[in-house]
Amino acid sequence: MGVYLLLGDDEERKARGVEKLRRGRAVEGFDASSASPQTVISACNSFDLFGEGPFVVVKNLDAWNAAQKALVVDYLQDPPEGSDLLLLGKKLGARERLLSAAKKGGEVHDFQQPTGRALVKWLVGHAKKLGLDLPEDVAEELTNRVSGDKMRLVREAEKLALYVGDGTATLDDVEKLCPPDVQSNIFAFVDALAAGQRGRAVELLEALVGTGEPPLRLTFMVRRQFRLVARARALFERGVPQPEVARELKVPPFVARKLSEQSRKLDERDLERALATVLELESGLKGGSNLGEALQVELAVLRLSGSPA
Repeated sequence: MGVYLLLGDDEERKARGVEKLRRGRAVEGFDASSASPQTVISACNSFDLFGEGPFVVVKNLDAWNAAQKALVVDYLQDPPEGSDLLLLGKKLGARERLLSAAKKGGEVHDFQQPTGRALVKWLVGHAKKLGLDLPEDVAEELTNRVSGDKMRLVREAEKLALYVGDGTATLDDVEKLCPPDVQSNIFAFVDALAAGQRGRAVELLEALVGTGEPPLRLTFMVRRQFRLVARARALFERGVPQPEVARELKVPPFVARKLSEQSRKLDERDLERALATVLELESGLKGGSNLGEALQVELAVLRLSGSPA
């Protein structure tokens, strides 16, 4: 039996790893958040009529607790020949038995997603493999639009390659084909608020509303962003490094990097005022105001962006 442990936050590389190991075989997939170790072990022991072993993939390994992982460790002491088990997760502690068992009887790979400029350069190179000429400034805009989601970058690059053909991708092409996600717009929205850019903030608010998200949900997401910035600011002030901030706040590395940027623009007073305004808006949207939802949100934006940070 082959056991493979694929860790890290680079879902695109993990997906490629699964395809490379699969070699055309059918996948028996499980999610550790809903499947038990016993179910997975049973699948590993199931051979087809021709004697071919199964190819079992378990994602979200982090959802299993220590006792559940221990069942897999025990199983790996005497696994059947011919079956393959792939375990996909974010992180295992250095002293965890499952990590030691996988190293002893199989392979362990840690795939960390590039961020910032490194991610932009990766995207330019990936586009080149698709036959797409993607300038760095266009790649950077696309990366920002998808909030650094590498899996979505793969899909958007394929879309651009088909659309552009032998030409060079432009910012207009990205604007036409690759709509920004909600998280990307919220990052930009908070940036505009932090800089006191009312016009830009209102423009981004309109883009957020245009996604179809209910105003109350958008308000909740903006409040969450301000709270993350506040928590990140406190951690950075204590000298906590960015990777640890990401783990503490349970956010991807690219989000921690953005929080670092935003926490430098907003001081404690700015954040307290912003949170108070957003909480007041939430109360109004829940029935505490006679004004229309759109007007309430716009007035809150004007208050939030009233002065530069």
